Amino acid sequence: EEDTMRRIIEVHFPNIQEKLVNDALDIFYKLRNIQGLKKPPSTSELVDWLTLLLADDMAQNELEENLRGEKSIPPLYGALLKNEADVSLLQRFANMMRR
Repeated sequence: EEDTMRRIIEVHFPNIQEKLVNDALDIFYKLRNIQGLKKPPSTSELVDWLTLLLADDMAQNELEENLRGEKSIPPLYGALLKNEADVSLLQRFANMMRR
């Protein structure tokens, strides 16, 4: 499935940096694996999120901080999680991880 996602990303963003793709996919799959999500992020939401990340250099830096464990919630996560209950679940999960 990850190979398919990479090909889809390449179609939408032919010149995207490999590091950004790797980082974004890492977070995308971590979010998809959170137990209890009503609507896990879809391919469409991944593409939307990457569009926002590419438009915002600060968000790309925050993405790296998230992967290093300096931030517990990924930047612009609202593009990935559309359901309010899922956002609350992510926030609770992030709070537990900080303790």
